[in-house]
Amino acid sequence: MLTPQTFSIRPALESEIESICLLWLKLDASKKQQPFGGDLQDEVKQRTENLVTHSITSETAISLVAETENGLVGTLSAYVYEKPAVALPKIAVLYSLWVEPDLRRHGIASALLQAAETQLKAMGAQCLQVAWDSDNPTAAAFWQREQFTAYEVIASKTLK
Repeated sequence: MLTPQTFSIRPALESEIESICLLWLKLDASKKQQPFGGDLQDEVKQRTENLVTHSITSETAISLVAETENGLVGTLSAYVYEKPAVALPKIAVLYSLWVEPDLRRHGIASALLQAAETQLKAMGAQCLQVAWDSDNPTAAAFWQREQFTAYEVIASKTLK
C-alpha cells in the first residue's frame, strides 16, 4: 500500500511534458464521448501538448505531479483568472486531475489537490472550480469528500 512517504508531490518540469501528456491522454480516453463529437483524434495530441506546456510555463497556471520510485503516477493542472464584478474576483479552475487507476484510493489525488490549493491561494485565488462527468459517481464522491459543492448542470443535445 502506498503511503505519503512512498510518493511525493512536486511542480512539473518542462522536461516532463511528454510524460505528462501521456497521463492527460489517458484522462481524455477515460471520458465518455463528448456531445459535440469530441476532439479530432489527430489534433488531440497537439492540443494536449500545448495545454501541458502552457500549464507548466504560464505564470497564471500550475502543474503538479505525483511521483513514486517507478515514475510519474498522477498529475493536476489548474489556472487562475480574474472575473471582475463578482464577490470573489480571482478564481482558480482545475482542468486536469489524473491518478493511475491501480494507484487510486491511496491519497494521491487528495495530496495533489491539497498542494494545488496551497499554490493557488498563494497566487491570490479565492475559490476553486472543477467539473466532472455526471455519470461518474466515483468522481462525484471524491469531490464531495473534498468539500466541493455542485452548483450547475450543463447539458447538451445533438441536433439531427
